[in-house]
Amino acid sequence: MRLKSALATILCSSVLFGATAVSAAQTELKLWAWDDNFNIPAAKMAAERFQAKHPDVTISVESMAQNDLTQRLNTALAAKNYRTLPDVVLIEDYRVQNFLTGYPDFLKDIGSQIDLSKFVDHKVAASSDASGKHYGVPFDAGVVATYLRIDLFEKAGYTLEDFQDITWDQFIEMGKKVKETTGTALLGYDPDDMHLIQAMMQSAGVWYTNADATKVTLAGNAAIKEAFTVIKKMHDAGLIVNYSGWTPMLATFQQDQVAAIVQGCWLTPSLASNEAQSGKWRIVPLPKLNNVPNATHYSNLGGSQWFANALSDKSDLAVQFIKETFATDEDLINQLVPKITLVTTLKDTSKITNNNVENPFFGGQKIYALFADWNTKIPSVNYGPHTRAIASIISEGLQRVIAGEDIDTVLQDCQSNAEMQVGLM
Repeated sequence: MRLKSALATILCSSVLFGATAVSAAQTELKLWAWDDNFNIPAAKMAAERFQAKHPDVTISVESMAQNDLTQRLNTALAAKNYRTLPDVVLIEDYRVQNFLTGYPDFLKDIGSQIDLSKFVDHKVAASSDASGKHYGVPFDAGVVATYLRIDLFEKAGYTLEDFQDITWDQFIEMGKKVKETTGTALLGYDPDDMHLIQAMMQSAGVWYTNADATKVTLAGNAAIKEAFTVIKKMHDAGLIVNYSGWTPMLATFQQDQVAAIVQGCWLTPSLASNEAQSGKWRIVPLPKLNNVPNATHYSNLGGSQWFANALSDKSDLAVQFIKETFATDEDLINQLVPKITLVTTLKDTSKITNNNVENPFFGGQKIYALFADWNTKIPSVNYGPHTRAIASIISEGLQRVIAGEDIDTVLQDCQSNAEMQVGLM
């Protein structure tokens, strides 16, 4: 009996030891992101590289629509249902401040653990709080480019060199000549999407609110006023093709309806998917606002960053994963350039050799080297927690201006509406 008892004890101990070992071998990090053609492949590649060095860790990558991801985060945080949250999460730049101000204990301060000085300043600013703490590791850039159907502009008598250091007024005059010569409009525009307004604003270092996002600054905002003026001029001259939504937007350039596109660099894969247009497109910087101090040719639209969940008991491991992959693994970043057409947010891109590959779709331009250069020149702004709410108000104001109302009066009304809606005076 004692022998059986001893044997049972040994077997039981072995089972328990085995269970403990299995448990230790299955430490899991949960990661949330969106876009099965961009962010998800990048996350899976990073996970594979990390797991190769840390075989005791598994990383579960869950894909969902960006709006669903944001909703799930907000729902769990509001209910304090922290166990359902991911350990690592991707958040769009425009939404970061909502989480930093709404749930200040959610995102982990990583400034002392990761050297963020390697990343472009405007991205680091987007994921920092008012006290100067840093939370996110920048991933993809949203560098704004002007995509040109150079064949159409050449028919109107222009060359690529003519687009260096131009203003919006000059660009409009070029568009008029292209329309007269080829019958093609200049740009597509979605009245419900403020991307063009926001691109112009950030190019001048200006946003909907002041520098610390404590006051709405629409009335008297020279950048917004000129942006409204520019869009109305193009509208009145018949240079705009209106669309609504992503698919109709793609149709504007895939079906030869426009001679140019002003959009974030993440549009490149969608544009280059139309092989019939290969060689016909080029990229140049954004036209500059005419009358706004400190206006530049460089701006940003979108982009995202990786964050660690401070409420997770695996937050340190989450930081380690981000640090060893997206923060420091330059070979990973280099491989992601051709794999997902990543535009890196690193300042020093000397080791990102894939940036220097000529792109035949764009006539041999080294487009990723250009994007990387422009990315270092983008003015920093504080997006604050109210960007989307105020953008909706501005969208309504723009339609009034296009209909002929006075810009200053409209912006004053937008100012009052925004103050009431977001609670800032």
